[in-house]
Amino acid sequence: MKTKFCALRFAVSVFALMLSYEANAWMDPWAPEFKADAANVNVLSKTTVSNYVCTAIENGEFKCVYSEGYAIDLNDDGTKDQVFIIPWMGNGLSASGYDVHFIVSDGAKGRKTTVIEGYGVSKSDFVKVAGKIYFRHSEFFGHFEKSEHNHWVYQVFSFDKKGIMICSNADFEKKFPAVTIYYIKPKFRQIELTVGDLKKIAAETKPVAK
Repeated sequence: MKTKFCALRFAVSVFALMLSYEANAWMDPWAPEFKADAANVNVLSKTTVSNYVCTAIENGEFKCVYSEGYAIDLNDDGTKDQVFIIPWMGNGLSASGYDVHFIVSDGAKGRKTTVIEGYGVSKSDFVKVAGKIYFRHSEFFGHFEKSEHNHWVYQVFSFDKKGIMICSNADFEKKFPAVTIYYIKPKFRQIELTVGDLKKIAAETKPVAK
């Protein structure tokens, strides 16, 4: 039984990795400035992460467990912030879905926690451009106003000195939000967005502060 369970976990992990590649691969050619300067991201040990994010049991059902943790100065104030990646523990597309917890210094010797959903999140999604740290965000979306397709939406977020997450698409002119139709195999084709589409993206990717 244990062998079958391990094999299942391995299969889900491989499938999630494939989906992660499809979700995030197009950001590099779309915004080559991401490769200009590497962000200083330290991977936290599982013991360190578990001090902040614990597994939870509710009504006998396993709810969540941390996947990876990172230490990175997100708002350039000299303090290392923490990022914890919590998988949805689903299958299919949900196998690459995560809740991303950001615990960021607020400039008053405290911390502000913000949670955002994302797909295929990894260390490589924290990039440094012109001295500023950005988080590259990938999200799966259903139909937009003039399309019958499902889509991937790519955006860029950052943090201010008060630890507040802000959408930084404007820092990259009109490249973001970048939207492409969801295909089984990687294929990028920018989709034109209506005002209603933009409002939908803003509403459904809005970070939650705690």
